Amino acid sequence: MNSGAGNTPSPPPPPPLPPAKRRNTVLKLYDAPLYRDWAAWTTAFMVVMTAFAIGTSDDPRGMPAWLDTLLATITFTVLFGVLPTWIRLRNRRRRWRAQDSPAAARPKHSLSRSQAQEMQSPAQQAEPGVRLKAPPTHAPTLTHAPTPMPTVTSVPPRRPAPDPVDPSRVLTHARQTLPHPVARTIRALQQADTPRDQYEAMLDAAESLSLTVCVTAAALLHKPGTDSGLGVLSVLRSAYLGPGTTFGTWTVGLDQVCVTAEEHPQLLPTGFSANVVGVIDDLKALKRERNRTAHGDKPLSQPECALRVAESRQFLEQALSTARFLEELPWLCIASCDYRQRTGDFHVVARNATGDHPVFERQTYEWDQPVSTDGFYVLAPEGRVPLSPFITYTFCTQCRDMEICYTSRVPKRESYATVKSFSRGHEIHVPELEEEIRGLPSRH
Repeated sequence: MNSGAGNTPSPPPPPPLPPAKRRNTVLKLYDAPLYRDWAAWTTAFMVVMTAFAIGTSDDPRGMPAWLDTLLATITFTVLFGVLPTWIRLRNRRRRWRAQDSPAAARPKHSLSRSQAQEMQSPAQQAEPGVRLKAPPTHAPTLTHAPTPMPTVTSVPPRRPAPDPVDPSRVLTHARQTLPHPVARTIRALQQADTPRDQYEAMLDAAESLSLTVCVTAAALLHKPGTDSGLGVLSVLRSAYLGPGTTFGTWTVGLDQVCVTAEEHPQLLPTGFSANVVGVIDDLKALKRERNRTAHGDKPLSQPECALRVAESRQFLEQALSTARFLEELPWLCIASCDYRQRTGDFHVVARNATGDHPVFERQTYEWDQPVSTDGFYVLAPEGRVPLSPFITYTFCTQCRDMEICYTSRVPKRESYATVKSFSRGHEIHVPELEEEIRGLPSRH
């Protein structure tokens, strides 16, 4: 029996932190947020109080008040804020470097013989005078059968679930394939940074889509000498000659398009009628949201804007998905139209106003009838259909450039029509449209 068994050896001192761990601790201390450092708050307090005290002092000055306040603020902030903070930081770094040095990493006291013996492995705790054998360099021989490994049953891989429809794909597809007035608002929605900007861009996109569908249908139904589009054309004429067009004008016009499509489905391209009926409900839901904002219930905070966007965005995405029929009815802006005497037709260069890019791709056509330069047309299955007087391409004196515009109103007792730019909302006076608008059919 060991005679020293009654003397309980004292536990060994904890080993020092490794240098890497100490460095990580220092880095965490240096990377702490600025608002957790009292010296930073002291400096900020010094700046504010010094500027306030000197700026509001009534003592006579030898220099201008702003210069006196600026110099005093800089002097007191550097002497009593920045300089003490800098000295404190250098002292802390010096202490940490001393703790991280190799000399500080070594233990101050060596272990006693009994403590060192207890920290040895059992093979090293031999009696005095017995020579220890070197550990074998080869693997030891097993004296018992190895434990069999459990059999792993192969599990067939799980089939991944189908991905849900990504709303961003709907917006991206519409941004690339729909007419420019809609595509540019979708681009603004996708690039909006704050919920408030997203909310406003969502409503602008909804109104642009409603306008585009309405005037496209009106242009297809506007056939001189017939009353095929009397409903929608009468609605637009009343708005032009009255208070002007609004979001409600386009949805009321689409209601009339639905009535015409139900009574005379052959007047519109295949699939147009059914899709207009499908898109009108979503657009009306977005119109109610716009009216809600315009009549005093505007969102007052960013979280409320985010909530409104989450509640109404599904209507916009559904409307954009249904409005893919517009891909088959592209808008063209005529760049040039030249008669070719040899063939007896017209060589037309047109800009395809599709997508959000402001520079339109040019395409060439051979048509048997002339078209107006800088005029907008719908390329329908039965041929090109003019979008005038609903859409124009005219020069803006504020932008100093050509702009795509939609007709807004005809002021009373004036001989011009007011059009608005899609991109910036600038109002432009176009005298040529006034007579054409007054010539639209009316129910009265």
